[in-house]
Amino acid sequence: MVRRSMNRNELHDQNLSLVLQQIFNNHPTSRIAISHQLNLNKSTISSLYNTLMAAGYLTELGLGEASTAGGRKPTLVEINRDYGFTLTFDLGYRHLHALATFLDGHVWKYDRIETKGQSIHEMLAQIKTYIAQRQQEDQTSHGLLGICFSIHGIVFNNQVQTSPFIDMDGIDLEQTFSAAYHVPVVLENEANLAAVYERDFNGARDLNSTVTVSIHRGIGAGIILRRDLFRGEHGDAGEIGQTVVSIAMDGAGNAHPVHAEDISSEDAIIQQIEDKKGLTNLDRAGLVQLYQDRDVDTVVVLRQFTTAIGGLIYNLMRSLDPDAFFLNSPLVEEIPDLLTQIREVYHSLAQNDLSIDVTQNARLATLLGGCSLITHRVLHLDHYELNFERPTADETD
Repeated sequence: MVRRSMNRNELHDQNLSLVLQQIFNNHPTSRIAISHQLNLNKSTISSLYNTLMAAGYLTELGLGEASTAGGRKPTLVEINRDYGFTLTFDLGYRHLHALATFLDGHVWKYDRIETKGQSIHEMLAQIKTYIAQRQQEDQTSHGLLGICFSIHGIVFNNQVQTSPFIDMDGIDLEQTFSAAYHVPVVLENEANLAAVYERDFNGARDLNSTVTVSIHRGIGAGIILRRDLFRGEHGDAGEIGQTVVSIAMDGAGNAHPVHAEDISSEDAIIQQIEDKKGLTNLDRAGLVQLYQDRDVDTVVVLRQFTTAIGGLIYNLMRSLDPDAFFLNSPLVEEIPDLLTQIREVYHSLAQNDLSIDVTQNARLATLLGGCSLITHRVLHLDHYELNFERPTADETD
């Protein structure tokens, strides 16, 4: 590959992005610290710093401590939280999850809105109402900066390709919301966003490659390879719920594939237990209670689930060879025994100690992944690593 040298404007833009990245990742920091980190002279840093300050991206905090060598105390700076806010919406089957975050990634507001049985048009009306409410409450200088949508389906080129749980009815989310609000609009698969959350928020910052397996109504995998999100050539990478795990034959000799999510998604588990026990309207809370009561049918079904997921992780390890796995599953989060069983199954197959951990704060994982994606876009830092702080309990209540 022939490397093209950058002209002066391109070099300036790259250095401006690097300074902004340093301030985002090392708050608070100072011009002298940035100069040392980027190995750029102080006058260059000051010029770039002044550009970012004039644009409103930064806020100064006062003087820090002088170095051990003496000299003037540095002025500390961080990203200006009051510059504006972003919104991420998770279009779930039963609920619309909404997260408002400030430019520095700190959570402003989280809400869960009942949408079961609603059409996409009714959901969009709720989203627009929610945006209007946040704009009315907003006290930032630039207001709404960008919107991200978490999609339970395949996304390619910022368009929904398949949406098995919600009929999109031909709606183009990017066009609809960018035209209405004149801000960047990003669409991404929910499992991919959970993987971005692990990379940027949740402790996977030192891992090159990870796989986050999301187990909800379906099953998907978010794949991070060499620190980048891997979507495949057509957005289909990670659709592991469609993995064929067996072939069922009917009386006429016709073959019918059985997919992983047909037997191992949370909805499939609930359906199996309802069938065994003659129940209706069983939800996750009821399932957890049955397990805690040591109901025999529930214990058997969940043991089959952990065996299947352990095997699925083993197959993914053989295909992708990541540094670690994460499970984005509220069910596993609520029943820690399941994680232990999944690890046991995997280790019996693989004979290695590859890390398998449950995603902490699974309720917000995809939303916070969306926060990262849209913040990158708003700051024009799509290909730069940004490290976000994990929200506190007070922020996510």
